[in-house]
Amino acid sequence: MILKIVLVFLLLQGNAGAFARDTWRGVERIVAIGDLHGDYGQFRDVMTMMRLIDESGAWIGGKTHLVQTGDIPDRGPDSLMIIRDLQALQKTARKAKGFVHLLIGNHESMNIYGDLRYVHPGEYTALRDTQSANRQTDYYRQFITYITANETETVVDDAFKTQWMNTYPLGYVEHRILWQPGGELARWVRKNNTVIRINDILFVHGGINPHQPLLSIRKINKTISAELGKTPLPDGALTSAEEGPLWYRGLAKNPRESELPALVNMLEHYKANHIVIGHTTTRGVINPRFDGRVITIDVGLASHYGSGMAALLIENGRFFSIHRGTIVPLPVSDQGLKDYYEKIAPLEPNPDHVQKIIGLMEAQPVTVESSIHFTK
Repeated sequence: MILKIVLVFLLLQGNAGAFARDTWRGVERIVAIGDLHGDYGQFRDVMTMMRLIDESGAWIGGKTHLVQTGDIPDRGPDSLMIIRDLQALQKTARKAKGFVHLLIGNHESMNIYGDLRYVHPGEYTALRDTQSANRQTDYYRQFITYITANETETVVDDAFKTQWMNTYPLGYVEHRILWQPGGELARWVRKNNTVIRINDILFVHGGINPHQPLLSIRKINKTISAELGKTPLPDGALTSAEEGPLWYRGLAKNPRESELPALVNMLEHYKANHIVIGHTTTRGVINPRFDGRVITIDVGLASHYGSGMAALLIENGRFFSIHRGTIVPLPVSDQGLKDYYEKIAPLEPNPDHVQKIIGLMEAQPVTVESSIHFTK
């Protein structure tokens, strides 16, 4: 059963998101990290590997711009721990003239508007305190009041209560207090951008659909933030649109012949030469497509997806994959992809999937980069 009632004792009114800067130029060092999905250990490991934090978790990245492309929550139990670390790093990086850009992903938005299918039970457990049972009881009473008034066919008995308590366990109410529109984390997410441009590179979680009318970066950011301040989402919301920037997968999966012409026009529109995306999980590999115009970086860092360990490094305009601690230059054209994968394969503890990609490339004269993704 989907809960449709508004819990008055939880409701907090949020102001419109604050719109920060969305374009930077002259940045010498950029690190881009994909979806984290609640895995704190992997988060710390990749941040350490990229020389952004020391063993204590303190920022050592200097003037580096870190871009985390969204999807911090869900799938794993430690989302709040990661968020608290990143919130602190946002402040300390600025003191060092660096920057931590945290983009909005579809899972941030889902947590705000109440699609909690992928919340790990450990997230609720981590939020329990001495008042959790009382909050749960108050929530249950409000629920029963709503059911009694609106769904008279529902039988409210001990079995119903047991099922309800399992569906909304201790810690659930605390989770909604943080994430619902107007809650602390919802307000924080709304202050982050959906799309940014650094130098000549766009960064976004899912992708910008090049086949649809192109909104300005500012318009996209303002629209997503405004929508996430409303409940429920308005009809036709950009936030939940399959073709919108939080969900679009065409840049990661569509073939060259259908995507490239529109992609070229889209990049020209935004005065960019590359777009970096997460969302569509690769099989552990930073993956350039369309001669490096698109770079997909969701390598499945979280244990839920196999504990990939790679991130994108851009230094003085040159692109590298840092793959399990080894620097591997990204190819500047699709012709170099096979050589790129051959360099990565020996670095992987289980290189079978990379070897499969190499085998497909040897067997086919066309690129097969779309075969290394899977949808999540």
